[in-house]
Amino acid sequence: MPRYSEDQRETIKNDTRQKLIHAALEEFARYGYEQANVNRISEAAGFAKGTIYNYFPSKQALMLALIDEIGNAHVGWLATSIQSETTPRRRLEALFKAGFTYVEQQPSEAHFLLTTLYGAGEEFRQAMGKVYQPLFKLIATEILAQGIAQGVFRLVDPYRTATLLMTLYLGTASQVDAANKTWLNADEVTAFAWQAIRNLEVSQG
Repeated sequence: MPRYSEDQRETIKNDTRQKLIHAALEEFARYGYEQANVNRISEAAGFAKGTIYNYFPSKQALMLALIDEIGNAHVGWLATSIQSETTPRRRLEALFKAGFTYVEQQPSEAHFLLTTLYGAGEEFRQAMGKVYQPLFKLIATEILAQGIAQGVFRLVDPYRTATLLMTLYLGTASQVDAANKTWLNADEVTAFAWQAIRNLEVSQG
């Protein structure tokens, strides 16, 4: 039996965990939480049945780990795109453009997040809410509050409106065709949001 250094063992452990996470993502995205099977996940990752329990004590724990990992990656994707822009109007555009791109380029991840958000149990929805809290705050403070202060947006409650914008994004992004293309495009949804919150007294954002 080969001997491994501590670093090698840690690398193998991390690689195994990531393979299990990826297999779990596909399983949960396809079957949902209730119908997902942990033995299928272990075998799809290339390991023996029961291997998954060496890394996650239960299917519930695996689901929570997946929400944390995939959800934070999604939030990071959106936040990076938003913060790369410098004006509230451009940041609003970036929210929807990056969001729709994510759905089309990461279909399994997007399907998992959306079905979990709308169809999973309360514990998992609460976990999703916790993961997305930083994004709600980012939208409220770095898009809406700044836009209001600059006169670009009309006077709205930033946090309530951030919730509406995220609901708009998640609802429209969940509508995809057989080729995983969203029914609406980012420009259409951005235009709708812009018309809803823009300050009519200014012509540009």
